[in-house]
Amino acid sequence: MSGQMADRARVIRMALVILGVCAVTGCSVLEPKPDTSRYFLLRAVAEEGPAPLDDLVLGLGPVTVPDYLDRSEMLDLVGPYELRYSADNRWIEPLGGQLRQTLADNLRTTLRPDAIVEYPWYTTDPVTLEVGVTFSAIRLDEGGVWRGSATWVLRDAATARALERADYDFELGRDAVPPEDVARRLSEEMAGLAAEIAAGVRRHHSANQER
Repeated sequence: MSGQMADRARVIRMALVILGVCAVTGCSVLEPKPDTSRYFLLRAVAEEGPAPLDDLVLGLGPVTVPDYLDRSEMLDLVGPYELRYSADNRWIEPLGGQLRQTLADNLRTTLRPDAIVEYPWYTTDPVTLEVGVTFSAIRLDEGGVWRGSATWVLRDAATARALERADYDFELGRDAVPPEDVARRLSEEMAGLAAEIAAGVRRHHSANQER
């Protein structure tokens, strides 16, 4: 029992010493750490298209993103065999939602349709064309460039027949890419993807109108 009391006395003396040092130096063991988090978002930067398709209702979706990308934490692009979730840099919301919303906003600007209906939509919605997008994993090529890709498929909403399919490849930068550059480049590339999809939509919408 005496040994336990001696150990307890030593612990109390040590705690009093720490508290005394903190009182002198002005520190606090309970002092909150400063929040160093930075939050990033994607922006729709597409240019307005040549003419509005005000008789088009476009269905957008599903838009799928690899699970490891669909998070609030941004990825630090470390090397060919390592990706690391950042402790400080975050998307304002999980990346998958931002990609879907940014793509919809870009298509809205580029096509100026009557409406864009995001997946899942009701069978009563007057969707005439629908486009699904699948994003692939980000990779580092042999030249040190971070690359991504997305496959989009345009379908006739009434028959679900595929009308057009294409791969869109994009770059995020070289070597270690700062988070603000990742957000900027991804915003620019989503505008490029929307422009490519919009061109396909215009081709097939015109063909439908002629029939």
